[in-house]
Amino acid sequence: MTVIDEWTGRHAHALRAALRLTNEAFAEYLGVAPRTISKWRERPEMVPSPHLQEALDTALARAPAEALTRFAANLGEPEQRVTLDQAALGQLNAAVTDLARLLSRIEFAGFEVAGIEQSSRQ
Repeated sequence: MTVIDEWTGRHAHALRAALRLTNEAFAEYLGVAPRTISKWRERPEMVPSPHLQEALDTALARAPAEALTRFAANLGEPEQRVTLDQAALGQLNAAVTDLARLLSRIEFAGFEVAGIEQSSRQ
């Protein structure tokens, strides 16, 4: 996750865009006037007050994963990739194999996997 040490208007505008909120909706979410949001866009170097820094930190922390990806892209940061070591990859493969076996057994027992309803074959 991107961490902002000191928020600026540029960062705040990037977060608003990443959340896909209008100026008015973002202002309401942060508890500020819409004009404050407009000022951040007009003055990207502007540093919000400590109270608003905290509100922006909270908004960033609560943002869904897709919005965090858009936020990083809006700031021009490279996309972060998750790397898995061989042990973790082996565990994931084993779990998928176990799930496939379980689903086969459920189907063989006469249940439909999608709805887990008993089949009409009796």
